[in-house]
Amino acid sequence: MAKTVLDIIPSSIDADTVPVALIHVDARRVLAGANTDAETLLGISRHALKGRSLTEIFYHDCAMFDLLERAEDMSGRITAGAVRLSGPRMESRSLHVSVNTLAQGGFAIAMMASTQADSAAEEAPGLAAFGRILGHEVKNPLAGISGAAQLLVRGARDDQAELLELVLAECRRIERLVNDLSAFELFSAPRCLPCNVHEVLDRVLRSEELALGPGIKVTRVFDPSLPDIYGDADHLHEAFQNIVRNAGEAITGVRTAGQIRVLTRFAVDRRQRNPKGGQAGRSICVTIEDNGPGIPAEAKERIFKMFHTTKPNGSGLGLTVASHVVAAHNGTLELDSRPGRTRFDLYLPIAG
Repeated sequence: MAKTVLDIIPSSIDADTVPVALIHVDARRVLAGANTDAETLLGISRHALKGRSLTEIFYHDCAMFDLLERAEDMSGRITAGAVRLSGPRMESRSLHVSVNTLAQGGFAIAMMASTQADSAAEEAPGLAAFGRILGHEVKNPLAGISGAAQLLVRGARDDQAELLELVLAECRRIERLVNDLSAFELFSAPRCLPCNVHEVLDRVLRSEELALGPGIKVTRVFDPSLPDIYGDADHLHEAFQNIVRNAGEAITGVRTAGQIRVLTRFAVDRRQRNPKGGQAGRSICVTIEDNGPGIPAEAKERIFKMFHTTKPNGSGLGLTVASHVVAAHNGTLELDSRPGRTRFDLYLPIAG
């Protein structure tokens, strides 16, 4: 089970020693307490905070109040990444927020710097322009590749035909994605239907295993009992593939026994609102982890930013695309990395 910042803070520890902003809100949504980091984040001393309504601290239209309602509805904990918060004395910031409903009433709220990319809207113009360039530069050579594969299929052996069909399927998918990206549909308007996440993942991994070669072992740890998720299969394919490919590139040339593990499970401690709207419901978690060198600490804050890359020949778009796709599905993408292990957790709402 994935831990949140609230899980790892024992009650015996002084809240002022914890490196996250913590506030206590009573059942009337009035501030009852805060730690030092919360004072710094909100720009108000804890003495001035105490007794103030939450609407005096955060603007009424920010996401904090929606998170509180969702936590209250389920009488539990809500965790969300890249939440945009702002207030009269607080500049707009993207934060990771955990809201925990307390047994005695009220809420404990933890806020910390988000590891996700900021709002998709901030980068929309640049991504749309990239989509137009991509459409112009890719479609013509893609048509040539597809045509050549179709000709080769006619005289291919059975084992060759399977690989050529995979090439044709990928060509068709790339063409759809280029068209979507050109219209900015890739990020803002997924065509969501119930879909089997394992079918999407298996297509990704089959394709990437061929590209990675025998030096990197890909392991599937799937929970077959998981229900369908509600999403756009093409868009999710792109998100999963970008993360898996990023993992493979990180391992190549660094480890002699590279490993990529892909796991699926129920996210029992998470509730996500699906893209159709309505109340928050159950979600699943797709974990993609590798045993590569890890992501440098100074790069973690920028890892989802467009055109940011640590690879000499990298485009800096793969993880940006993944984060925007997940956000468009009302999901959450989280990163945990240290030397010898990098882990991406993608939380997605289930259908229904």
